[in-house]
Amino acid sequence: MDRYQRLRRYGLFTAGVAVSAGGIAFITRAALGTSPLSSLPFVLSLITPPSVGVYTFAFNLLFLAAEAVLRRTFTRMQALQIPFTLLFSVSIDLFMWLIPTQLHGPYPMKVLYLLIGCGLLGLGVTLEVLGDVIMLPGEALVRAISQKSHIPFHRVKVLFDSTLTLMAAVAALLAFGRLNGVKEGTLVAALAVGPLVNVYTRLLGPSLRRRLDAPAV
Repeated sequence: MDRYQRLRRYGLFTAGVAVSAGGIAFITRAALGTSPLSSLPFVLSLITPPSVGVYTFAFNLLFLAAEAVLRRTFTRMQALQIPFTLLFSVSIDLFMWLIPTQLHGPYPMKVLYLLIGCGLLGLGVTLEVLGDVIMLPGEALVRAISQKSHIPFHRVKVLFDSTLTLMAAVAALLAFGRLNGVKEGTLVAALAVGPLVNVYTRLLGPSLRRRLDAPAV
């Protein structure tokens, strides 16, 4: 892979990170819950002053540390996860600030926000995967656990997301007595994003891969 191909791949990955952050913000602003991976940071942001982006960054650093412990190494590629995690976290807060909440809005508008968010999150994840350079710490930790335990990636991913969602639900119940931040939108996001990634990959994968692998002119 030459320098220009690498730059294109990192550019695509960066775009995917930003689009994913926008998708998470739309899902969250729908006021029907948030994505499973963001559920615990979001609930904690409702309980305490730090924003969801700050908590996202903190949790991703914990995931990165856990990945390093599992692999017993900390490589340059793993270190690259830190600036991209910062971009991801700052982008979430930026989009949360830009997108108006539908907390007291009509239910159809909440659903529209949720659908837009799922579509954007699925597209963002697709771009990250097609970039094929690094992963954000959450997915990287899931991959490390999968490789260490010899359990398929998708099964570890379901367990990982379910654990975070359960922790978020417990925190919400303890703090508010109800499931603030963990609602039907969380379930929809969990079920919809994976199939959307498959659809986007089939539609966009061939042309994007050709462009990524094209020699510099």
